[in-house]
Amino acid sequence: MTAPIAPRFPSAGVGIRADLRRGLLMAAGGAGLLLPIEYVATLWAYPGDISIVTALRVLALCATLLALAWVILGPLWALAIASPRLVRALSSGDARHGAGPLAWHPRPDGPRPGAAWVWALFVGGGVFLLGVQRVAAWAATTYKEPQRIGILIAAAAAVIVVVALVVVVLVRKLVAIVADALYPTTGPWSPFTSWRGAVAGTAALILGGMLALHLAVPAARPDLPWRLVLAAYTIGIGMTWGARRAAQPRAPLARRRKAAVLGAAAAALIVPSTLVWFGADVTAKYVVVTASPVLDKAIGYVRSANDFDRDGFGSLLGENDCAPFDPELHPGAKEIADDDIDQNCDGHDFSLRSLAAVPSGPRMPVPAAFARNDWNVLFITIDTVRYDHTTFGGYKDGPKHRDTTPNLAKLVNRATSFSFAQAPAAGTMASVPAIITSKFFHNGLALDESNIKPGMPPRLKPENTLITEIMKRGGYATGVILTHEYFSDWGMLQGVDDPDMELTKDTDPFKVTSHLVTDHILAWISRHAGQKWFLWAHYLDPHGRYVAHPDEVDWSATEEDKYDSELFFTDKQLGRLFDELSRLPGGDRTIIVVTADHGDGFNEHGFINHGQALYRELLNVPMIIYVPDNQPRVVPGATSPLDLVPTIADLTGIDVSDLAFEGKSLVPQLFYQRDDMDRVVFSETNWPKRLRSATSAAWKLIYNIDDNLYELYDLKNDPWEKVNAVSKDKDAYAALKTQLDAFLERVVFARDPANNQIAMRIAEVLLASPPKIARPVSGVSFDDGRIELLGWEPESPGPYKPGEKLYAKVYFAVHDTPSAAFRLQLEAWPITGALDPVAAQPNQIARSPLRLTLDGLFSSDRWRKGDTIRERIGLFVGNDWKAGDQLAIGLWMTAANGKRATPTGPTVANDPGVTVLGTVPFAPPAPPPGQVAPGVPGAPGAPGIAPGGPPPGAGSGALGPTPPAPGPGSAALPPRGPAPTGPAPMRAVPVAPGTTRVAPTIAPVQPAPQPPAPSPDR
Repeated sequence: MTAPIAPRFPSAGVGIRADLRRGLLMAAGGAGLLLPIEYVATLWAYPGDISIVTALRVLALCATLLALAWVILGPLWALAIASPRLVRALSSGDARHGAGPLAWHPRPDGPRPGAAWVWALFVGGGVFLLGVQRVAAWAATTYKEPQRIGILIAAAAAVIVVVALVVVVLVRKLVAIVADALYPTTGPWSPFTSWRGAVAGTAALILGGMLALHLAVPAARPDLPWRLVLAAYTIGIGMTWGARRAAQPRAPLARRRKAAVLGAAAAALIVPSTLVWFGADVTAKYVVVTASPVLDKAIGYVRSANDFDRDGFGSLLGENDCAPFDPELHPGAKEIADDDIDQNCDGHDFSLRSLAAVPSGPRMPVPAAFARNDWNVLFITIDTVRYDHTTFGGYKDGPKHRDTTPNLAKLVNRATSFSFAQAPAAGTMASVPAIITSKFFHNGLALDESNIKPGMPPRLKPENTLITEIMKRGGYATGVILTHEYFSDWGMLQGVDDPDMELTKDTDPFKVTSHLVTDHILAWISRHAGQKWFLWAHYLDPHGRYVAHPDEVDWSATEEDKYDSELFFTDKQLGRLFDELSRLPGGDRTIIVVTADHGDGFNEHGFINHGQALYRELLNVPMIIYVPDNQPRVVPGATSPLDLVPTIADLTGIDVSDLAFEGKSLVPQLFYQRDDMDRVVFSETNWPKRLRSATSAAWKLIYNIDDNLYELYDLKNDPWEKVNAVSKDKDAYAALKTQLDAFLERVVFARDPANNQIAMRIAEVLLASPPKIARPVSGVSFDDGRIELLGWEPESPGPYKPGEKLYAKVYFAVHDTPSAAFRLQLEAWPITGALDPVAAQPNQIARSPLRLTLDGLFSSDRWRKGDTIRERIGLFVGNDWKAGDQLAIGLWMTAANGKRATPTGPTVANDPGVTVLGTVPFAPPAPPPGQVAPGVPGAPGAPGIAPGGPPPGAGSGALGPTPPAPGPGSAALPPRGPAPTGPAPMRAVPVAPGTTRVAPTIAPVQPAPQPPAPSPDR
């Protein structure tokens, strides 16, 4: 490598001044080039629209921050450039020779020496950063004492910097050798022969590595410094321009003086104006805060420079530290009531005197001190947060000692926290709509069951009233910032003025968005700072799939560890949000509400994830309400996020007397310390089985609708719900079952198809009026006459073949509420001819599975007097049946305790619990020639009918003619679930001969259409 010609200065002082000038120009070049690049990048990255006026203010703020950076860092850089010559001068060396560090050397040929330095600094810097990071991570996980950790890191950094300097020297020499070897072949186009090539090469390596991390490690995405890398290379290029400008002849002195005067005048005008006015504009400031990591740090430095009492608040750029030299007084301070001191700088000392008199009556008003009509409301939902995994929920003091949510814990110390809030559902699909409407998803919301997109929940219909619509009544500007793809087309934007759905577009299950949600929230609030506003934002990251955040905490061994890591990262972004909110105009009048839609399981009950159960790990979620100046406390007893809508309406003074909610206002708990320890709240899930729960402070009762089973848990002695006490504590079971039954009758079985998914299913079996039945029956009843059998009809006229599925619809009239939840079962057995005694082979009776009506959704204990019920039952015809030309059909009922409901009318002779309905044609395979088919008439053991045949006029002939084929439009109802894969169990029923049963036939009726099955909870 050819050495450049070294200039010779008249004196050391001239050389030092030249070095200082070059340093200042390099700093100016870096800042000058960064200004337009960073300004454009900031406007592009900002999550929202920007007006022209705001864009101009942002430009002034960018220019001011970079000018301040140049004023502070420019002289330091200039001193660093001049220091080698200064050292030589002080040491009596020849300080007149040499161009100085990073001087511009126009060379016609040969490798540029700057390229070697770029590569050397790149590699050496990487060695230093990697070494310090690894030592810091090791020290932080090995030791707990901050002093010891700090000493270890400092000592290691001293050693590593020496190693890095050695690496710099070696790499520079190596690159110089490579550059000399390549230059004859590549010329200046090699990354080792020109500084431009070196910059491009190192940039390619850094950006390539960041892209690989972006794709391979989703948790690293928030920490990837894309913008900082862009800024660093922009500054480097600008500094090169400055070095080149320093090598050119200087302008005449008069011209330089004029430029200096104009520049100083412009700076004197723009910088103070921006620090006091332009930069204090909240929208312009938060464009920079949320969209420019570089300038956000610059704002932090400005804050630190004028934060004289080190309380985190300054007086410039719109920050309102009312006591700049008192660290106890600032906008984020906790207000102490009635001490004549304004701790939070809101202009007055808060007083509790208005709370002295506690009003009586069922509804308590918001106290006068808090009854203001200009509250802002920040409503935050966080996906998948277990209360017991939070810092304030005791996790920090548990076996793992993890401080997962330190920032939420700080909020709890200033707010009202409800320690036993129970999510309305175990999955996002059912819980989030319930929270924002105070209605249960499956049993209170109007849902559009048509045109449901694959993998998406049914949409909310416009007739629902969402919290955003309620806030519009109060004159609020409303917005939402949502993250899950569910939200993109869910019917949840009613009443929203300014929706931000940008983060719903990415469906990557590993995506990390909490940092972006905070940016979007701050941007949205800054745009609406001049209004009273309501904003709902949803943080998604704790939802599976979990990803580790090793740069934040070293919790990544198990799924539960990763979940804790996700909580920590989300909480960090919430902390940033709360800090900035205290600096925003209107932050002192902003109510903050935080809750979660559900928790997650980690094998406490044999599953990981959520949606499928109603146990503690899925339902007990955080619920925090921060009202400025209100005294903090923790509220025990059962509450629900369904309470938030009526509570927010009360706090903001919005009239909702025309609306009905499942939740109740928490004003008594918030302001009057009136805890309701006897309250019972309810939760639901529909996947994979329909479950409903009732929870009080002491007990939880879970009802399995499909199987008609109950689980009871003593929450004081069995908080993790491991021992079913339903048979041990009858009084607690009866008391809670009474509450749950009232809830089920009022909500689940309300028979209101407009707002109830189950009611839509109930319409399949609950008929509006008695139908025309193909095969009516008279004289048959069950349960002491409470249930009358009206008739039945097969869905296909037959003949049925062995192994084929037979579906029949059975009709009942309800004369009184049945005494139990009866299970129905259909039977079939082959006969030859009429229902006269005929031979039967052993085990030639097929049975359907025992089933509650509508799979338990409308069991007989839910029937009411006057109801007409139609139930559809299917069974498999025996695939080994080889004789007979008819199938006799029977029906029986049994209660949960196994007790049969004995029918009146004709029954199987030795099985009086089975009533005989009639027959359908049967077509077994023909026997081989010369063989007699089994089951010929007269053989012993054939099924028969007990004495007491049908009433006169029930039909003609022993069986009546074979029913005609169904007419047009009489297609059978499709099965509700997967069909069994084989025949139902069969049994042998040896009975005595009996009399025949006549079954008349008429044309079949068209079955009712079946709505789609409800989607599973997610």
